[in-house]
Formats: sequence, structure tokens, C-alpha cells
Amino acid sequence: MSTSPGKNDQRTQISAGAMAPMLALEAYSRARVSRHDSHLVRLRVSAVNGCRYCLAMHRRDARRDGWSESRIAAAENWPAHAEEVSPAERAVLSFADAVTHIDGEDSVPDDLWDEVVRHRGEKGAGQLVMEIVTINAWNRIAIATRKDPATLRGLIPSDIEPVIRP
Repeated sequence: MSTSPGKNDQRTQISAGAMAPMLALEAYSRARVSRHDSHLVRLRVSAVNGCRYCLAMHRRDARRDGWSESRIAAAENWPAHAEEVSPAERAVLSFADAVTHIDGEDSVPDDLWDEVVRHRGEKGAGQLVMEIVTINAWNRIAIATRKDPATLRGLIPSDIEPVIRP
């Protein structure tokens, strides 16, 4: 994919009316999923999807909540840092991967669902599904419209280009 400036760098953004359902999903997730789990999910899913805009935003947000660069890197690439995340976090991150890499009904195996339920409860598992769906949708919008992470406020250089490689 070309990232050099060109005629499609200023793509039409999504209309406010079309964004209303996205904002409702966002509000639902924010009210029901812990900030901690939200950071795990949003960092991991954005890394999997290669969404530079969302990665920068969620690195900034996690950092503001006290997360270190190494903690952010562990969430973004947890399989390479499995020893740095708790069993409950691994369940959430594995679940985020499974729901993001959807490929039919076998994508989220029963044992993974049961593991998430063990750590977050049945209701929590359902709420995590909505959190994962929400960030996947945001990633797709930001990628399709080529949202520029440099337009975000409050970033530091490592939010756009991490010092510690995941």
C-alpha cells in the first residue's frame, strides 16, 4: 500500500448521520467495559488491523492512564509477550484475536468462550464482543478514509512510531 501523498489522501469522511450508530456503540462499550480491558482490546485489534490512526489514539490514551511503553507493546503483540500478561488478560486478548480474525463459527471455539466467561462472566463476554466489534468498525472507517494520526492532539512521537517494537 502506498503511503505517499496523492489525490486520495483527503478522502471524504463519513457523514454525521452515518456516524450516529457508531457513537452509540462507543457509548455502550465505554459504559460497560473496564478501561483496562478496553485498552487491551483496542490496542490489540488496532495492531492486528494495522490501523495507524487508532493505534496512535489508543497508545496515547493508555499512556495517559499510566501504561508504560512496554505494557502497550505487550498488549499490541501479546503472543510475543505472553509471560507479561495475566491469564485473564490473555483470555481477553485471545478473544479479541478470535473475533477479529472471524472465519465461520469455529473462529471463537467453546474453550475460548468458556475461558473468557471464567474471567469476565457471561455478561462480560457479551460486552467484550461489542467492544471488539466497535474497535474493528472504527479501524475500518479510519483505514478506508485514511485518517491521519498526526491530526490527533496530545500525541508524543512514540504514539505514532513506538520506541519499543511489539
